[in-house]
Amino acid sequence: MRHVPRYMLRTPADVGSVVELDEADSHHLVRIVRRHPGDEIELIDGVGGIYLAALRETGPPARVAVIERRVGPRPSGVVLWVGLTEAARLDLVVEKATELGVDEVVVISSARARRVPDAEAWDRRAARLGRVAEAAARQSGRAALPSLRGVVPFDQVIEEIPHGEGLIIDPRGDASLAQALVGPPTRGHRTHLLVGPEAGFSHEEVSAAVAGGIPSATLGPSTLRTETAAITSVVLALAARGALMPDDEPKEATSPT
Repeated sequence: MRHVPRYMLRTPADVGSVVELDEADSHHLVRIVRRHPGDEIELIDGVGGIYLAALRETGPPARVAVIERRVGPRPSGVVLWVGLTEAARLDLVVEKATELGVDEVVVISSARARRVPDAEAWDRRAARLGRVAEAAARQSGRAALPSLRGVVPFDQVIEEIPHGEGLIIDPRGDASLAQALVGPPTRGHRTHLLVGPEAGFSHEEVSAAVAGGIPSATLGPSTLRTETAAITSVVLALAARGALMPDDEPKEATSPT
């Protein structure tokens, strides 16, 4: 089966409409993967829509006609709060969280975090994370991009997470994360996972979280890097919520009449 290229659609489109690809995507489609008029591609809009389209004009810019719109998987209900860490590790966390289908990734500052970027520096890093998420969505076929924000102070994190919906990952946790996730999620509730920076959360932060209705859970005796702990926690939470199984609900399929 021939590979079908996939690109980001900046705004949702109607079936039958013609969409212009941007300069970089046009170049990739026509010059790199060498597609011709009539060849099919996929588009994702970042908010849940997956589109089948066909190349109409090579341009530049390339123009594609939307043939069909399908609905991607439902929101997973998993939110990842991850401690501030070096850029490459944070890129990896966002990339894998996007591929797996996390709804939101929030970068947090805590007592043991390294230097917290100022607003200008964070804007640059956030823009990079957005590009990482888009690339991961294109590769994996995820129709919805995770919401990305930061840098949120730890105290605010505790205030934002509804009572009973969060778990803070800590080696001193009373139960394993897998055990803590046992049981079907309450309807309408999400699973919030708090993963610390390289040095972990302080004892005071863990105590404050527990007091705020966020129990602690462990990933075992090993000392894991931030990205390893984040990805492992996400996979366990998604599995517990049934979000790694095929969606039972029928997909919307719309074709021009």
